[in-house]
Amino acid sequence: MSRKASILLYEPNLTILRMMKFNLEMEGFHVLEADDPAEVTRRIGEQELDLVLLNWSEPGDGCIDLCRAVRHADGVGYLPIIVVSAARDERERLGAYDAGADDIVVKPFSLPELLARIRAILRRTAPAISGRVIRIAGVEMDIDNGTVKRDGAPVRLSLIEFKILRYLMENAGKVRTREQIRNAVWGRDSLIEIRAVDVRITRLRRRLNSDNRPDVIRTVRSVGYALGDQQPRVRSAEPRLDGAEA
Repeated sequence: MSRKASILLYEPNLTILRMMKFNLEMEGFHVLEADDPAEVTRRIGEQELDLVLLNWSEPGDGCIDLCRAVRHADGVGYLPIIVVSAARDERERLGAYDAGADDIVVKPFSLPELLARIRAILRRTAPAISGRVIRIAGVEMDIDNGTVKRDGAPVRLSLIEFKILRYLMENAGKVRTREQIRNAVWGRDSLIEIRAVDVRITRLRRRLNSDNRPDVIRTVRSVGYALGDQQPRVRSAEPRLDGAEA
């Protein structure tokens, strides 16, 4: 049976800890939290984990020692470690790698970047963990593995097209303005023009509606776009290793 990936999250700041935990759980992960090093070492010996995420707030805060302790914990076996680092000094980051970190995400970072790093490691170390699939109007999207099908046939999308389609599918039946789509896909601070949304939607339609399939994306004049007329249905699924075209 498939299951959720279990992540142990270390962050000494409780506000940041709760925020990161919420975001990870929204993406389908099971998150155990720890706000002090002793709690980290206790939990890795008591829980079945797939990955440890250590938030390194300040240089010299003991994260390297904690990383080393996780890597050499007795009876745990190999456990992937990602360090979220505020360190700007290359020597400090190299020290984290030497202590056993598998990957380092340097602050400031975006949530999609962190999720991509987590999933890349889990695809190698825990390929049987659960994924998420959304189905709307004959379109099937495997969120975790970046694959899309239309009526059972694979559809190759660019990364931007995949993000637009995901946003529309997660808001199925709701009209979304061009500005909302732009902010969700490129970010609120993006300099991308609004008309770029129309261009990408046109390309997305062309890929989804090949072989004269009905158009699943509705244009709402002078407002924006919507997909389908129902709320998204999400189920668990075992992930595959292929991904969306970049």
